[in-house]
Amino acid sequence: MNIEFEFSFEPVDKNNIKIFDETYNLNLPDDYKNFLLCHNGGKTVRRRFETNDKTITSSIMLFLPLSKEKDDELEYFFKKYNLGNIVPSNFIPIGIDPADSLICMSVSGKDRGSIYFCDMDYFSEDNELKKECIRLITPSFSDFVNTLFKPN
Repeated sequence: MNIEFEFSFEPVDKNNIKIFDETYNLNLPDDYKNFLLCHNGGKTVRRRFETNDKTITSSIMLFLPLSKEKDDELEYFFKKYNLGNIVPSNFIPIGIDPADSLICMSVSGKDRGSIYFCDMDYFSEDNELKKECIRLITPSFSDFVNTLFKPN
């Protein structure tokens, strides 16, 4: 994974990730665990992405850190959106875009590791995230990072 940051957070250690995995009965993909160990979230230089079907182009404004010191952090978003039954039960939010839509990763099932764009624009009016608001970006976290491009 080749990634450059405008800013990132203090790296976490394997024990922090293990505790998070065990607390919520998850099994984060290895490429994502390595990302957390090396960078632990932040704002990347290359941050634009397209959904796999090319219908949406957006930016990941922040990769969520695994840190209790920040408001915008992985565990908070997981509790709010996953445990709050807003995103599918196999999704974990890993980032946000400029309009506060979510970039999520599947952590179980046949699509484990796949990255999705969850358009939160229509969530408040329906009180649920409909399937048509969820779009595949890439089949893995590494692919997602490697396909990010610089905004104009």
